[in-house]
Amino acid sequence: MDILSRLFKTLNKIQEIINLIQILKKKYQSLAQCIEFGEYDRIIAAILGKKISLWTNTLKPHRYRYIMLASHGTGRNAFWHFLQACNAYPMRKFDIGCMDKTAFFSWRKIYGIVSDRDISHLPSTLKFITKLDHKVPVFCLVRDPISIIRSGVNMTLASNLMGGGDNVSIQEVLKSYLESYAQMPHHFIFTTSPKQFSSLTQELIYIDMKELSAQKAFDTMKKVCQKIGLPAPDSNEIFSKKIADSLALNIEKDFFFSKNKIMPCDVYLKILPYENTLHKKFIFLVEKFSSPHLQEQMISICLIGKNKRDIRKKILKNKNALDFILEKINDYAIQIKEKFARYEELKINENDVLKYFENDPVLYDKFNQLLEYEVSGIRKNTPQIPENWVYYNKFLSIKIPERGQCQNDAP
Repeated sequence: MDILSRLFKTLNKIQEIINLIQILKKKYQSLAQCIEFGEYDRIIAAILGKKISLWTNTLKPHRYRYIMLASHGTGRNAFWHFLQACNAYPMRKFDIGCMDKTAFFSWRKIYGIVSDRDISHLPSTLKFITKLDHKVPVFCLVRDPISIIRSGVNMTLASNLMGGGDNVSIQEVLKSYLESYAQMPHHFIFTTSPKQFSSLTQELIYIDMKELSAQKAFDTMKKVCQKIGLPAPDSNEIFSKKIADSLALNIEKDFFFSKNKIMPCDVYLKILPYENTLHKKFIFLVEKFSSPHLQEQMISICLIGKNKRDIRKKILKNKNALDFILEKINDYAIQIKEKFARYEELKINENDVLKYFENDPVLYDKFNQLLEYEVSGIRKNTPQIPENWVYYNKFLSIKIPERGQCQNDAP
């Protein structure tokens, strides 16, 4: 028994050592990745930890020059890329959820706070923000709410098609919006979000998505740079491109090629729209790849995983391996073309959304109340924006029939 007991103790210790080695290995890999991509803020934050960042005022940064607030479907991705192009260094998207730990330990000269959701559901973020008192311009992206719904339905449709599904109902998307609004809103928060950052607001500037169009984005970003004290952009190249449309947001895909007779090593790749790689640090296998099947969409083939630079050298020296990879990606482009032909057949427009609301008084009432509040902040600050929303004003003029006359009454 003593021998068995000692054996079990020894095995447990060995397992603990193995677990510790695995943990250290993961930490080393994370550290190496942070160094490779220059994410020194994450390294410092990991060393200092959450409690120190919340406890001490000495870490309270006043380097931030602006705040970007956005809801889904308001041009969030495009505006974020535009800020990058202006060297305004916005906070990494989605870091708002761990803002207290990572967001402000940045070595970068300029840094913008970015929030795309209701932060009342993020207590640590709220607590950290109370440590800040530097007032800056706040840019809040907005859009005709009916166009947001149309975009959301079409995005869900595109995602379903890419995943092997087919159609999607407007009701399904509307109900998902209401559910998320109750849990952690990230749609239509035009009034909610600015209120949460009011203590840091020097000036609230609403930007309608129309101002980020290919025709207007360059002039819009020059005004934004002036507000935050940056030199105006000197090139119109990126601002004239369409970023993050339904095709672009669903084209991203990871590929894995295992080592074999053709492939000199294991290769992990990600393809994504070329515009979405601008001003980011990627290791490209092919920076600009075009296919006749991608509707003139230029994509980038990026290496991911370990030893990216070494793998890139090996592949570029091996024509057979490179040709094999490009052939597989072109096959994927053919699949995309077929699915987006179906998408073009099924996608909806704003009038389809309005027609649905006409026949669903329950959802109409719920959205009418929700939007009345969220649009109220824009009406007070920049009334001409909602005045020019064609479809939202049509929505407000809808006359709902009596419930007994309704054929599609939601539960």
